[in-house]
Amino acid sequence: MSSSSKIQLFRSWPVPMVESHGDYSKEAFLESHIGGPLYENQGKLPRLPVPSLEDTCLKFLPTALPLAESQEEAETLVNACRAFPHEAKDLQRRLELRANRECRDSSWLQLWWNTLAYLQFREPVVINVSYFFQLAPQDPTILVSSSDTTDLYIRRAATALVAVADYRKLVCSGQLPCETIGRQDKIPLCSTAFKYLFHACRIPQPEQDSYRIYDPSQHTHCIVACQGQFFAVDFVDPDTGDALPIEMLQHRLERCVRLAEKESETNNDAPIKLGWLTSSD
Repeated sequence: MSSSSKIQLFRSWPVPMVESHGDYSKEAFLESHIGGPLYENQGKLPRLPVPSLEDTCLKFLPTALPLAESQEEAETLVNACRAFPHEAKDLQRRLELRANRECRDSSWLQLWWNTLAYLQFREPVVINVSYFFQLAPQDPTILVSSSDTTDLYIRRAATALVAVADYRKLVCSGQLPCETIGRQDKIPLCSTAFKYLFHACRIPQPEQDSYRIYDPSQHTHCIVACQGQFFAVDFVDPDTGDALPIEMLQHRLERCVRLAEKESETNNDAPIKLGWLTSSD
């Protein structure tokens, strides 16, 4: 039986959009609302522990010593680690209070990580932070018929959208199995990040950006970028959540390419394109 016949339509969210400022705990209510195998272990996960000062030094020193460029630097690192447990007692106490009070229902690290390392990060995001991928020039998994005149990259983009639609349905319905580690005694991993995977957009803001996630039951489109132009393209059936026929997707992608090429030909003196701003602070 295919995933299409097993998965029900998405539950509408209590609100059409949620804006995140880096604190995962503020959006945790969506996990309970969506439910399913993906989020069934969220309330039973162990909390991130606060390492002791001694453990921190034991792990830090072997990592830092190979980076020392002189004997003097190496000795400085060793002496610093010897003094660290005594000098950092107050900081350790404050960190433990944070973990046990302010963040008792979440991770003591996640807000700092999300804000300082992500939402406040001012370098180009795609290269330095966000994941991306590039396809090889030839793809042996796509069969090319001698009678098929569709551009290879159009065909590859359409097949990628079909795969994305199937995975989106699993994630947004909560039916994706929770990830685990371990071969025999499988330990579930946190699924919090999955709800930020689809129908989401980072919003530029002064000092710190925000992140908006939208109710998947209300949206059926993806964004296609071509030659600096951006297009909203419906790619899933609104009733089933399944991908539209691949021939239809190819036709819509071809139209995006034609429109982008026409815009480029008729607007050579156009101002800076929107895509350029994605690499600017």
